[in-house]
Amino acid sequence: MPEPASRPRTRRKSPTKVATLHAVAELAGCSTATVSKALNGLPVSAENLRRVYAAAEQLGYVPNLAARSMRQEKTMTLGMVVNFEGHPRSELLYVFQDLIANMESAGYSVLLSIVRNEGLDLDTLLQRFLAHRVDGLFYWQARPSNTLAWYERSNIPVIAVGFRDPRCAQLPFVTVDGAPAFAAACRDLKAHGHRDFAEIVVDRVAPLHKLYPRMRGVRWREIRIGHDEQDVRDAVEEHLTGPDAPTAVFAAPPTATTLLSAAGELGLRVPEDLSVVSFFDLEDAPLFRTPLSAIRTDYDKLGAAVATAMLDALAGREVGDVLIPASTHYIPRASTGPARERA
Repeated sequence: MPEPASRPRTRRKSPTKVATLHAVAELAGCSTATVSKALNGLPVSAENLRRVYAAAEQLGYVPNLAARSMRQEKTMTLGMVVNFEGHPRSELLYVFQDLIANMESAGYSVLLSIVRNEGLDLDTLLQRFLAHRVDGLFYWQARPSNTLAWYERSNIPVIAVGFRDPRCAQLPFVTVDGAPAFAAACRDLKAHGHRDFAEIVVDRVAPLHKLYPRMRGVRWREIRIGHDEQDVRDAVEEHLTGPDAPTAVFAAPPTATTLLSAAGELGLRVPEDLSVVSFFDLEDAPLFRTPLSAIRTDYDKLGAAVATAMLDALAGREVGDVLIPASTHYIPRASTGPARERA
């Protein structure tokens, strides 16, 4: 009797290998205890935090915090990262006050961290908020970060505020409409005979005048400086003196206020020789020896709009970009006047 034909053996597929805590620890060169601490918001060094998240990202490791949304756990805590690549601007404190008050009234606490040129890097701060299991993140001056993918994977909403790099276009964006006030400032200067404008830009910050439509018959120059007051003085001496120098200059505080004193020290009269406009108004600007012309922002409106966007996102509603109308206006003061006559 012939032997029955042997059945072809079916190869069992090996299950997809799932990254483990031990694998992350091995790749990061840390103990499993350090990895667990890093991913659960407990104190570890900045270097270990960076290595743990880099290893987890490379291995596709999904920690428990990524499944938090399925467990419907909430910490009632929000993170706020303020990305400063230039001078921190004191007027933002008014926005923070309004925003935090709105969130506290809804039962949330807000943790604030500021990214400066020195200190912890942006990725590390974003990772720390993630490890602290925040329910959402306010991201001021939003710029690309590999860690943002973890927020998306964890269903943690991130709202970009004030500025959003084009490479972060996936983030909902809330900002004021500064175009009408900027146009009003330019029209006022042009009516006073100014045709040659400059903007002083600190470090790697994007120039603000390029965000708005250009006015015909006006020339713009971009003057880049560092963070020190001496950099402002050097810029005035090099770029704002002489017969062909710009007659009007825009800057953000505190550069704008330093500019007033630097101009006086170098023999430039404000506004007879140089008109100065601040992109942001200061509470004491009318009290300066030369009251500073400025663009004022309605911080109440900005804080309320950002809070509303976050609460909508936390409730699972779709959030799009928000441009807040009628939220800025130009206030001319004594630092602007008729353009000087050119030789």
